[in-house]
Amino acid sequence: MIKYILRRLLLIIPVLLGAIIVVFTINYFSTTDPAMVKLGLSASDPVKLAAMREQMGLNRPYIVQLADYIWRLFHGDLGNSYVYAKTVWELLAGRIPNTLKLGLGAMVISVCVGIPLGIVAALHQNSAIDYITTTFAVIMNAMPGFLVAVILMLIFALKLGWFPVSGAEGFKSFVLPVIAAGIGPITQNARMTRSSILEVIRQDYVRTARAKGIAEGKVITKHVLKNSLIPILTMVGAGLGTCLAGSILVEMIFNIPGMGMLINSSIMAKDFITVQGCVVVCAVVVALANLLTDLAYAYVDPRIKAQYTAGSKKDKKAAEAADKEASAA
Repeated sequence: MIKYILRRLLLIIPVLLGAIIVVFTINYFSTTDPAMVKLGLSASDPVKLAAMREQMGLNRPYIVQLADYIWRLFHGDLGNSYVYAKTVWELLAGRIPNTLKLGLGAMVISVCVGIPLGIVAALHQNSAIDYITTTFAVIMNAMPGFLVAVILMLIFALKLGWFPVSGAEGFKSFVLPVIAAGIGPITQNARMTRSSILEVIRQDYVRTARAKGIAEGKVITKHVLKNSLIPILTMVGAGLGTCLAGSILVEMIFNIPGMGMLINSSIMAKDFITVQGCVVVCAVVVALANLLTDLAYAYVDPRIKAQYTAGSKKDKKAAEAADKEASAA
């Protein structure tokens, strides 16, 4: 298992390098001059502007600037903000916890609510429960996230006064934002779980297991759910990276000082070094979320892990056992 984890970690490196190069290149060829942003009103003086460009190293060739930026990243330096007169790490330090609270909360409710809804709908196919669940999922998935956030704010914050309208002070402040950020993943997880279970439940080995007289509960848990997990894990893993990377709209509507708001304000202020730092952090979060998803794949299906572990005896035996179990069912 250690070899598998190391291999997946090594595969993250080119992904992160690609993301860094893309965002750096976009900012490099932008028409906005970082030196002008940093000088502000003093940028009208050509002497000061040239001196600032020299000080910031903007006169160097593209490849030299890119290599310098990557080198500083590997040493943990995300750079200094042009606008806020702080390091990017200082700006992120007070915002990452809020984004994590929002993202993890949305992820928890999307898994704890969406997957059970999908299971119930699949096991009661073409019933009233199935129709109600499916209709709810389709309607909520079609509604824009900002609209859900505004409706929640109007009803539960302004009308009923149960929760604060905005801010990030205390548990209550995150209830409505978490629900608003989690509605989309809930519906997606429910629909994916339903379709995945319905696909597996029609397989021959499930019919064979029922014909052998195995209890229905055991058939569902051991054969149906276990073999339905791969598509569900894919959806959950993608949602995990998205939630943890921040939700700009939800953070803006509820005035939560997180990474989403920092990215938006930095783009508006043309503070590209801060935008680059935020994108790098988001890329790392998404890459780690994908790594966790891959590890979950290997845990659920040993045959997947065996493809990446150079065919070790232990993994081969696990894969053969999984194949025998599937064929025996």
